[in-house]
Amino acid sequence: MVQKSLQKDSAYDHYDMDGDGVVTDEELEHAKQIKQTEYELRKQLAQRRMATATLIAMGVFTFVMFLPFVSIERINALSDISNLFYISGAGIVGAFMGATAWMNRK
Repeated sequence: MVQKSLQKDSAYDHYDMDGDGVVTDEELEHAKQIKQTEYELRKQLAQRRMATATLIAMGVFTFVMFLPFVSIERINALSDISNLFYISGAGIVGAFMGATAWMNRK
């Protein structure tokens, strides 16, 4: 059986891992695994950034509420919203930490 060689400057050149001009099934599977790993890493990084931003926002919000120029009336007015903010933020961070722990266990 004759294997087909790639054309010069082919769109499939990046799949040719050993540089012999022939893309084998093993090379395609390896490229697929690399792409899947890159996708998972990007997804984990986005989730970590979201959890980090949530933690920072919760800390900044808490700090601002304790500053002396924020009146007690304003704090009372924001109390219902702040409760939802903290619960949703804790949910985001908790889901991230739980998913990370579960994935590391596999």
